[in-house]
Amino acid sequence: MSGRAPSILLCSQFLDEGRGGICEVARLTMQALCGRHDVSALACMEKADFRIGATPVRGFRGSRARFVFDLAMQARRATHIFYDFAGTARARQFVRLPARPYAVWAHGWEVWGEPRRDYEEAIARADIVLVNSVYTMERAYRMLDRSKAVRLCRLATTSDERPDFVGPSEGRPTVLLLGRMDNLLAKGHDILISIWPKVAAAVPGARLVFAGGGEAAERVRALARASRAARSIEIIDFVPADKIDELWRSATIFAMPGFAEGFGLVYIEAMRRGLPVIASREDAGQEINIDGETGFNISRDSPSEIADALIELLRDPDLAQQFGMAGYARWRDHFRFAHFERRFEEATADFLAAS
Repeated sequence: MSGRAPSILLCSQFLDEGRGGICEVARLTMQALCGRHDVSALACMEKADFRIGATPVRGFRGSRARFVFDLAMQARRATHIFYDFAGTARARQFVRLPARPYAVWAHGWEVWGEPRRDYEEAIARADIVLVNSVYTMERAYRMLDRSKAVRLCRLATTSDERPDFVGPSEGRPTVLLLGRMDNLLAKGHDILISIWPKVAAAVPGARLVFAGGGEAAERVRALARASRAARSIEIIDFVPADKIDELWRSATIFAMPGFAEGFGLVYIEAMRRGLPVIASREDAGQEINIDGETGFNISRDSPSEIADALIELLRDPDLAQQFGMAGYARWRDHFRFAHFERRFEEATADFLAAS
C-alpha cells in the first residue's frame, strides 16, 4: 500500500440521519473525510443501500454475518478503516482481515468503568482511538491506558450555518428535552417530571416538552400522567425532520440533566439555537455547558436546585437571553463543523499518513 492515496472504509451501525448520537458522529466523520479522500461505508443496521452525497453506504438489515463478510471483502480495497464505536470494531474478531490501520471512536458509556472484554480488545488493538471529550478521556483511563494512540477530538454540529431564528422563544414558557427515552432514563426525563409541579406552580402557563421517542416512552408517559402538573407536560414520540426547527423555536430553555453523556451533541445544537442550557454535574454536559455563562450545571442529587434554576430562567427573559446568546457565541467559536473538520484533520494526520 506504500504511496497509495488513502482509501477509507467507514464501518458503523447506522448512517442515516436521526439515528442517535453515535450515528451523528459517524456522519461527522464521513463529512470530514469525504472532502479529502475516497470513502465508502458499511452500516450494519440500515435496511437498504443509499448514498450520502456521492458516498455509497451499504446496509445489511441487521445481518451481522453479511456485514462481517462484506467487511472482509471491502477491507482488501481500503488503506484505512474507521469504526463508529468499539461494538462495531469487534467484528474484526470474527474474520481474518488484511492488515490495515484502523481507528475507533470512544464515546462514553461503552468505555467507562468496567468495559466489556471484546470492546476492550477492539480499543486496545486500534491504531488510534478518537475521544470526544476530556471527561470521557479521564473516565475511560483504564481502557485507554492500553491504546497505541489516543487523540482528543471534540465534536460539532454538521452545519456551519446560523439558524433563521436564534434565542429563547418569546411565546409560552417552554422547557425542552430533545433526546431518546431509554430504559435507564439516563437523560433526566424522570427528574424533570418530578420537579415540574414546583416549576408549573411558580410559572403559570409553563410547559415541559419531551421529544425523541425510545423504548421507555410509555414509562415516561406513565410518570407524566401521574404528575400533579400532567396537563402541562407534552410527550412527542417522533419529530419529522421538517418539524425540528419549529420545535426548537418554541423552546425557552433546553434541559437535559443526564448521567451518561460522553459529549452531548444536543447541547451544542441548543447553543446553536441560542437557548440557555441546564446540564448535570454527572457527565460531560458540564464540560460543554459553561456554568453561569451559557446556563447552569446542577447535580442530579439536587432536583430542587434544578427546579429553582428553571424557574429563574423562565421568570427572567433577560437572563435567558444573556445565557442563550453566550451559548450561541460558544457554538459559533468552537462547535461549528469547520472547527470539527480542523480538529479531526489534526487528530488523524499521522494515522492517515501510515500504511
